[in-house]
Amino acid sequence: MLRVGVKYCGGCNPEYDRVALVEQIRERLEGKASFVLPESEGVDVILTVHGCRTACADLSGFRGIETWAVTGIEEGEEFVREIIEKEVHIDAKNEK
Repeated sequence: MLRVGVKYCGGCNPEYDRVALVEQIRERLEGKASFVLPESEGVDVILTVHGCRTACADLSGFRGIETWAVTGIEEGEEFVREIIEKEVHIDAKNEK
């Protein structure tokens, strides 16, 4: 199961409900991904959740780890599609 570390921005100018979006993503990826603190061991990807397009959260602590930036609902949808697509490809490869 994919381990996703969730890093929120400071929330100084949120244009959408960041926490609600992450909860929706978590529900849609149930059984495919677990959501953990970004500092957790064994994190596969960091989901950075920015409240606006400025996307100014400090990500310097995550060098060498794949990151996915979300600045709105549309990018949250893209993240879900990407994870589901990756799982399909991994499943197909394992069946060969």
